[in-house]
Amino acid sequence: MTQAPTTFIDFAGRILLHGRRKGSIDEVTAAMEQGCQALHGRLAPLVGSAAFDALMGRAVYLAARNFAFLGETPIANCSADGLRQAVEGHERREVTDAVAAILANFIWLLVIFIGENLGLRMVHEIWPGVPVPARSSYREEAEP
Repeated sequence: MTQAPTTFIDFAGRILLHGRRKGSIDEVTAAMEQGCQALHGRLAPLVGSAAFDALMGRAVYLAARNFAFLGETPIANCSADGLRQAVEGHERREVTDAVAAILANFIWLLVIFIGENLGLRMVHEIWPGVPVPARSSYREEAEP
């Protein structure tokens, strides 16, 4: 499987910076942790904690293809401690891009796993202030 479409990466970046003042590394990793917890709260009853963790692990794996410093960063129980350690010493922009790639891949995998309508609706319910990508904006990029 390839990476999430660029549209989803841009969307994830907007989610991570939504309501943040500076977009500092601490703010971005905290946003990922909070977002993960919100997603887990909504999705675990539907797909189970094991499936959620598997999707998150796969999202990290896919993001690590472009951001090798992520390695096999654990995001167990939605704790960003492993993520904070992995990004230590890296530039703010690179960290923001890497974390956005994790979140984008997670959302993309979710759409593939439970369907576009349900997946994106749940994401929109968690972040109602961030417009969800229009279907036509990523369908052409998606892997067949």
